[in-house]
Amino acid sequence: MSSQAAGLILTYHSIADGSSPLRISPSLFAQQMEWLKTNSHVAPLTEIVDSLANHRPLPPRSVALTFDDGFLDFHSHAAPILSRLGFSATVFLPTAFCGATNRWPGQPSWVEEQPLMTWQHISELAQQGFMFGAHTVNHPDLTQISESAVQQEILSAKQDIERHTGRAVDFFCYPYGRWNSRVHALVSEHYRAACSTRTAMLSRNADLWALPRVDAHLVRQPAVFRSLFDRFFPAYLSDRRTVRRFRGLPESVYGN
Repeated sequence: MSSQAAGLILTYHSIADGSSPLRISPSLFAQQMEWLKTNSHVAPLTEIVDSLANHRPLPPRSVALTFDDGFLDFHSHAAPILSRLGFSATVFLPTAFCGATNRWPGQPSWVEEQPLMTWQHISELAQQGFMFGAHTVNHPDLTQISESAVQQEILSAKQDIERHTGRAVDFFCYPYGRWNSRVHALVSEHYRAACSTRTAMLSRNADLWALPRVDAHLVRQPAVFRSLFDRFFPAYLSDRRTVRRFRGLPESVYGN
């Protein structure tokens, strides 16, 4: 990796069979995690943020695992694999939809409806050591609602998760990856860090409230996944960003 790189954050959504770009099959996910076990330092998001905030170097080949939306298959498929390997992960929850499905207002029509974890599942996983972050209450585009509504979305989600898990919620994830200076400022008042959907490695001077990530869809080919820490991998990500911009697409696969 570049001398300026400080690891990376991987983004997953659903761990299930299917052709959707939001899905990674359980078998492929297991292969990826086994490779990380041997070839990387899988770190809790807390470790990544602490190192960046305090300007401390991370161990080589550091990677944090994040999962957006809290799909039920995280409980059934991902968590057992992660537990077996001793890996931490952070799951970002849209709290009004826990125990329901991902069919919130504004959801793109191409996204298949799938069940999300219940609060019982979430509490159980928190007891096992998994971390949960806020993904708002209703999963809105925060740049399109009033400041008071933004405040309600980001604070109530934090309170919901803390009430159900009994653990502090330090991290936030912007729905659809959309934020502006007003949203950024409000999030920075209440969270230690926030994840965006900008596609990039982490840099040592990364904005803690707009951390870039790498979507699992971009590295689903085994040869690409095995190149995560090669010196050419940042160039690959740059090429993917350029292609998506040329096609008029958002930088991430879904911007979730």
